[in-house]
Amino acid sequence: MTVQTHEVDEHLRVTPITISPSTMIEWTKPEPLSPLVRRCVESLEPGDYEIYDEKLRNFLEEAREVFVRSGVTGMLRAGDLIVAVYTANGDLANASAGTYLHCVTAVLPVKFVMHKYFTNPSVGVRDGDIFYANEARYGGIHNPDQMAFMPVFHEGELIAWVAALTHNPETGAIEPGGMPVMARSRHDEGMKLTPIKVGEDFRIRDDMLDMMANFTSRAPRMQAIDVRARITGADRLRRRIVELAADRGNDFVRGLLAKLIIEAEDATRRRISRWRDGVYRSSAFIDTIGPKSVLVRGTLAATKQGSEITFDFTGTSPENDGPYNCFPHIVAAHAAVTMYAFQFHDLPVSNGALAPFNWVVPEGTIFNANPDAAISSSPMVNSLTVSVVQQVFARMMFSSEDRDQVTGNICCQPCAPLVAGPNQYGVPLAEVDSAILNTDGHGARGDRDGVDAYGFAYGHATRAPDTEDTELEQQFLRLYFRLRADSAGAGTHRGGMGTETALCIWNVPFAVWTVYAMSSYLPVTLGVFGGYPAASAPGISVHGTDVLEKLRRGDADIPRDSVELATRKAISGDYVFEHSNRPVRPALEGDIIVATTGGGGGYGDPLARDPELVARDLRDQAVTEWTACHVHHVVVDPQTFAVDENATNAEREKAREQRRSRGKSWDEFHADWEQLKPPEPVLEYFGSWPEGVRETPLARF
Repeated sequence: MTVQTHEVDEHLRVTPITISPSTMIEWTKPEPLSPLVRRCVESLEPGDYEIYDEKLRNFLEEAREVFVRSGVTGMLRAGDLIVAVYTANGDLANASAGTYLHCVTAVLPVKFVMHKYFTNPSVGVRDGDIFYANEARYGGIHNPDQMAFMPVFHEGELIAWVAALTHNPETGAIEPGGMPVMARSRHDEGMKLTPIKVGEDFRIRDDMLDMMANFTSRAPRMQAIDVRARITGADRLRRRIVELAADRGNDFVRGLLAKLIIEAEDATRRRISRWRDGVYRSSAFIDTIGPKSVLVRGTLAATKQGSEITFDFTGTSPENDGPYNCFPHIVAAHAAVTMYAFQFHDLPVSNGALAPFNWVVPEGTIFNANPDAAISSSPMVNSLTVSVVQQVFARMMFSSEDRDQVTGNICCQPCAPLVAGPNQYGVPLAEVDSAILNTDGHGARGDRDGVDAYGFAYGHATRAPDTEDTELEQQFLRLYFRLRADSAGAGTHRGGMGTETALCIWNVPFAVWTVYAMSSYLPVTLGVFGGYPAASAPGISVHGTDVLEKLRRGDADIPRDSVELATRKAISGDYVFEHSNRPVRPALEGDIIVATTGGGGGYGDPLARDPELVARDLRDQAVTEWTACHVHHVVVDPQTFAVDENATNAEREKAREQRRSRGKSWDEFHADWEQLKPPEPVLEYFGSWPEGVRETPLARF
């Protein structure tokens, strides 16, 4: 798509590009400062930036709270959201974010509107306009992530933009939940709205709201209410920016917003400059494309030179005919999740922090797919991005003063069960279980273990909703919800534990369900410097059970965890063991769905872990006896948890000797390694082995 350029004031201009999914990433860099905006920045008095940066953050927190209290979906209440303020030409100045994903992608629809519609008399941008978007082609992540955004005018001048965005768990796709595992092209994925005007004069148009509710007819109430919530949150922020402009003037607002971007870029470049120049490489793998268990690779070579970094994803597997694809700006968004949370956590959340980054994302790969590709599971495939970006930063920063920010991977193998259908009150719902999604383990650090049930790798300020709240609203009861033993990566310091839960369909005669997950065969969450990756886990479900009768009788043998459920089988029924990523299927009351999250990656050699910490982990059920014995090689009494130091030292020396006996020269290792190849069925979506290049044509209709 090409767009005619029109003469507009320089401070409102957006860098012209040929708009396509492959090029939207170009707009993630800040726009050049116009002479007007530069004068506005220079006119700020000493102390203005510091005082009003804090005041702006208070505005953002207030708008976020209004947004959350106005909506109904579980993902919103769990913190999967952003409210943000932008410059008049669309650059992100600051945000209050539960997930940093949208700090990148919410920039792009604003710039699209300014580029294409600002001078278009049939659309235009006027005070009181309300825009809406969820189309990944024009800047989104996937269509469940929906965004309301509004221009901010004062005294007839456009001075800023504001936005509010959260995940909506229903889009009218071929499956409930908005992330159809069986999708084969964009035409299977439901409602996709290009940036579109849905309201004027500060009022949403009922016809537009009815259209969206019609698209999402499995859960129209959720859609309609949360559209209003997005607009309410954005408008609260708009009002505060207008008040600030009335108090200090339009030029002050322009200068403050630009200063936030300038400060973020300058500080980011200074920080990058103190890391060692070089090329840092990492690869990671996922083990699913929709219903198939296959191998897919993500590869990153990060070249750091001076104050700039180039991310090159050459070698990544080719795009596929499932929904596990994305576009380059989505890759940048998932990389930014790590950067905003760790490397640049103390800087303004603006796209100034992205200015030093350049991107090489080859067309035809899963990270730069055809515009007609299904991309509804793009957050799942970008587990690869989150994994490899964490790895290269760990190596890049290790020898610098920022070493204390280095960790094993935060768990980046999310698990998101979704149950859909009428709830116990007859209200149609299609809702993700955010509790299990937002309790992944954190990676270990150089001086301590990772945090158990830390949160969500894509949303560092998200939370697990209260179990009582979810059971009250949704169609299930939890049999258990607990930390999962052996889920974390072992190391000198172990990763934080992930969690596990069993959902029992409850108080409804039937429902449909799916689980969005990965890593049943190999983990994508990696350790660092000898630390082990997180654990994998199968998908488990039980059908036609007697659990309701057992609960009513008060039986004492209700399982307390997934191992008990699967091995003792105290609950009768048909047990199914499969990949954790499961397509939509029906369930009856009493059926059980197991979901598990991973732990964080380990840090350092497991043989160097303090034996007393291993004993503590065993006592706390963070690890099993097998792991204590065979991974850490610690001899500990399982009753008293006392460590036998002499026996432990002997076992560890024996383990080190076994390692040495397996050692080979590089030539020997390389000759053997070159002969290894996974089975052909596993390579269906990998591309050529080992290059990862497409070998067969891919057609979509």
